[in-house]
Amino acid sequence: MCSLDKAAMKEARERWDGIAHPLYGLGQFEDLIVQIAGIKGTSDISLDKKRVLVFCGDNGISDTPVSQSDSSVTAMVADEIAEGRSAINEMAYCAGADVICIDAGIRNDIVSTNIIDKNVVRGTKNFIYEPAMTIEQTRQCIDAGIETVRELSSDIIAVGEMGIGDTTCASLITASLLGLSATDVTGRGAGLSMDGLCYKERVIGQTIKKYDLYKKTPLEILSISGGAEIAAMTGAFIGGKKYHIPLIIDGAVSLCSALLAERLSPGARDFMIASQLGREKLSPFILKEMSLKAPIHAGLAFGEGSGAVMMFPLLDQALSVYNTAHSFESMSLSPYKHMS
Repeated sequence: MCSLDKAAMKEARERWDGIAHPLYGLGQFEDLIVQIAGIKGTSDISLDKKRVLVFCGDNGISDTPVSQSDSSVTAMVADEIAEGRSAINEMAYCAGADVICIDAGIRNDIVSTNIIDKNVVRGTKNFIYEPAMTIEQTRQCIDAGIETVRELSSDIIAVGEMGIGDTTCASLITASLLGLSATDVTGRGAGLSMDGLCYKERVIGQTIKKYDLYKKTPLEILSISGGAEIAAMTGAFIGGKKYHIPLIIDGAVSLCSALLAERLSPGARDFMIASQLGREKLSPFILKEMSLKAPIHAGLAFGEGSGAVMMFPLLDQALSVYNTAHSFESMSLSPYKHMS
């Protein structure tokens, strides 16, 4: 069964209402705990086993001036993450989470033996000239993401990425899926100049026209645009629905994958938790399309699952109230009543 457990959600809501605090005192976080109860099928919730999945891949479009860095950076950063030396590792350590680095399509050789090998393509092709991946490769990347969630079963998972050029792919996919212009959704990524941003917008607009992307299916759009890491993340979000695990969405690229997952597997959004409204222009469009609310509005643009990891301690704090706080009944007080 791939739907939320309404009975568990009702029990969780009633538990919140019985806690000695103002109704909806923790606002959106109460709703998220109720959602997690529905995902897990029980109002008795534990989030002890936390993981961050960082999917890494190279995009052919990075051979053009859409980023300040070239594709060699992806492998280097992936090695740092896998060896526990990146910023995301420090953040995850503070949150009590394990970081798992996945090679979904890195072009260059990697050094660390801690990286999980799910490589389908050694970097995607440049969509300016040809589709980034074949349909079959795209399906294999999606399947790799689903498998990763199954193999690394957790109480809750944060989904992030690392891949030079991936905000260009994400902007192209978002524009194509939502019928938006390149200007609507294209941001500066890791810090493009104005000339670089104009080039990035122009490439996205020309690519939409070249492949008539507004009329393509989600799978075709993903295949043409890339990247492998976006496809694997899409699979991860589908895996969250399949295996009833709450998955936290990170920033723009993660949001793009979440939207693809919902289009390919309707109802997947019910198993997702939004984390942040970052600096990339596409983010509010996707959040609105999926009716998701991001609690963190801090102008983040780090990637690697950093915003999603920030949600771990916030959820833990809400859960500590949910699990241990005094009830109105134990204090011999009359509970607050819902007012119409």
